[in-house]
Amino acid sequence: MEQVLHNINKLNRSLEGVIAVGNEFGAVEALWSQFENVMAKQPEQGEDGEAEGDKGAEEEEEEQADAGEGSKSRGSK
Repeated sequence: MEQVLHNINKLNRSLEGVIAVGNEFGAVEALWSQFENVMAKQPEQGEDGEAEGDKGAEEEEEEQADAGEGSKSRGSK
């Protein structure tokens, strides 16, 4: 009976040690969670920014093309 009690106490100490080591990583886990959340938000903002940027570039090209046609038509008159 004493052997069983001794083994249970030994197991309990081992489990407490494992839990203590796991708890030491709590701050690291929180930091990685924050990093993951920031990185998850950035691609969404980047996609919106790219879409707006692409649209702006297309509009600029159209304006330049329109301006070029306007100057050609003015020059031919």
